[in-house]
Amino acid sequence: MITIQDLYNIVGNKIANEAQKTLIRNNFPPQIAEQMCNAIDGQERAEHFQRLLREYNEWLLNQQRQQEAVRRFLREYYH
Repeated sequence: MITIQDLYNIVGNKIANEAQKTLIRNNFPPQIAEQMCNAIDGQERAEHFQRLLREYNEWLLNQQRQQEAVRRFLREYYH
């Protein structure tokens, strides 16, 4: 489950990435800066995707636990 701290971290990382990209754009030729900034953006997207997968896996495990609890209850109740 995503917490308030997770959201703060996401926003903080976004701000840091934007600051880093500004520094890169100010200190490197445009073609190199574009590639470096694209790499930062790609890394950010990958981190968000990984977080999404972790959240989905956690949700899926909870669903499976709930289904198993219902099955167990029904087996015991009707046996």
